[in-house]
Amino acid sequence: MKNTFLLLLIIPALLFSCDKVDEIKTIEFDTTLSVAIPVTVVEPTAQLSKSAEAEFSFSQSQTIRLSDIDEISNYLDKLKAIEINGMEIAFSNLGEGEEINSIDISVTGAGTLVTLTNISANNTVQNPDVDNAVLMQAATILNATKEVELTVSGTTNTAPMNFIVNMDFDCHIEAEAI
Repeated sequence: MKNTFLLLLIIPALLFSCDKVDEIKTIEFDTTLSVAIPVTVVEPTAQLSKSAEAEFSFSQSQTIRLSDIDEISNYLDKLKAIEINGMEIAFSNLGEGEEINSIDISVTGAGTLVTLTNISANNTVQNPDVDNAVLMQAATILNATKEVELTVSGTTNTAPMNFIVNMDFDCHIEAEAI
């Protein structure tokens, strides 16, 4: 009888201890995934009269690879989960009178995160409300493939024009401890 009672006390303690061991073996940290996409808007070769209504298209893609990020690269084979909690976008190199009429920021395989309009040198930093379903899908792709392709596309009011789209993604990472 004493052995049965003792066994009943020890089994829950062992089960609880296994959960604690799993917690100890998991590391969590927050990090920022940053990407800078340079964009060149070229002037069309056909003769166009530049009017106030003229729009010039652009599209540029870039891949974020977790292996390129020092803080994460050691945990690539041990990742358990990646959460993307938000993003900040900063546009640089916009000159006086240059405006991005519209820009879509999308993730290949997930969809459009956000569409922004009327970006000029006066409002270069954006903290947009993004499509959470697309953000979650992007995190799933990132966790599975360890990379994700971002595309910026849209129109500007002038060409030629060069600017940079800087994006910072706030992430929470869970991985097995090394």
